[in-house]
Amino acid sequence: MTETLSASAALLRKALSLPRLTTITDVGANPVNPAPYSALLAAGGCRIVGFEPQPSAFAALQEKPSPNETYFPVAVGDGSPVTLHVMRSSGMTSTLPPYEPGLSVIGRSRWGQVVERLAMQTAALDHLPDLPEFDMLKIDIQGGEGAVLAAASRVMQPCVVVIIELRYHRLYQGEPMLGGIDTQLRAMGFELHKFLFNKSLMLPNSQATRLRPRRVADQLIDGDAIYVRDLTRIADWTAAQIGHLALLASATFDSHSLALLCLDELVRRGDVDPGLPASYVDALPAHLRTD
Repeated sequence: MTETLSASAALLRKALSLPRLTTITDVGANPVNPAPYSALLAAGGCRIVGFEPQPSAFAALQEKPSPNETYFPVAVGDGSPVTLHVMRSSGMTSTLPPYEPGLSVIGRSRWGQVVERLAMQTAALDHLPDLPEFDMLKIDIQGGEGAVLAAASRVMQPCVVVIIELRYHRLYQGEPMLGGIDTQLRAMGFELHKFLFNKSLMLPNSQATRLRPRRVADQLIDGDAIYVRDLTRIADWTAAQIGHLALLASATFDSHSLALLCLDELVRRGDVDPGLPASYVDALPAHLRTD
């Protein structure tokens, strides 16, 4: 079922005079789960440039792309050669080998079953000559996120949002984990804004059959986090950056106070109608408002 753009996000699409379509670079665009930007894409409100090296996943992306979607069968990284470990579970495929002790302790050894190994050369985002300027980077490549960020400092300059998977429990050999990714992004001028979700599991134990796994899912595994360019420096941003962030906050990760902060800054600059923030709140679902 196609997702529908919310009324508040639809309002911003019409009210903001953005110089171009909001552009999203999706590294690891495997469609195993719906993308957070799917409603905005369906409404024609964004452009996607995606990268997916796993042959079956790339084929799925090519089945019915819209005019605003372009995908490449490329592994993004730091430009080094790698081996793509294609796992039994498509969503676990990685350029890093599985960390079997970590998978074993959570009772998920089957997740790390490698069915194919493909040698390939990674491409650094900074070295892709035709990559368009983008406003959001979505990256979910099972442990290779740090390598992508290490070779993306130039193209990340105009970017205002990063949606990235953070690992809390090691599943792959040599992955940077939460601390490493957070340090990299903060060095690039981004701050943690919120989590979209966190995944946790019940640890195997002798009494497992007597427990409800979802009620005792004690071990954090990973989660998707939103990082936003440092808001303390918003006065230095262009109006376009602020507008793209407002739309993305509203349409892709439901951060309405962030969208309003952006609108207030645009009002202060005289770039939008002074009544737009109030109209935005009027368009929000009733359970989010006091009136």
